[in-house]
Amino acid sequence: MRKDNTIWYESNRYSVPIGTYDRTDKEVAVRVTEDNRLIIYEEDSGHILAEHTLCLHRKGELIRNNNHGRDRTKGVQAYVDHVVQRFTDASEARRYLEEIRKQKPRYIRDQLQAIEKSVTVAGTKAADQALAYCLKNSLYRAADFADAVSHYKDKAQQQAVEKPTQSDLKLLVQVDAAKLKAKPQIREFKTYERILGGG
Repeated sequence: MRKDNTIWYESNRYSVPIGTYDRTDKEVAVRVTEDNRLIIYEEDSGHILAEHTLCLHRKGELIRNNNHGRDRTKGVQAYVDHVVQRFTDASEARRYLEEIRKQKPRYIRDQLQAIEKSVTVAGTKAADQALAYCLKNSLYRAADFADAVSHYKDKAQQQAVEKPTQSDLKLLVQVDAAKLKAKPQIREFKTYERILGGG
């Protein structure tokens, strides 16, 4: 691995994402596929760093992926910071989002976008409850978070629609309070059978 975030392979240089070179003796390995694709990956973990079409006809070329020139980690970190602010407990939110980032590094932007959308639609209270539930149950996917948010949002709406109590009712005419408390007489079933001619 060179300081300019490239590797040498058969007299050509191939780029890896900026920040891959970290001043350590990081070992990378390469593999060539049958369709002449060069795969560059971390030797220890097997994590794929870059993929290029092999340059077979020229020497001394720099084969570069345009995305490798951007430090995408800064953009992702700023996005994580932004989404963290949508929660009441920033430290728990950061812990949750960083775990998603660790488990799904290639899809972290999509995950963050989906989580932010869920919070926007449902509000902070449901999002905080969903966050606690997902952390407790180790659910580190935006889809699981969205399901939990939806559950807590629906639950809050059901609680808001309570049945009116007697004191909430407004009568159109004044009625004696004693009459409102009156209960109808309860008769035995045989009485109704006799009246209807069944007994």
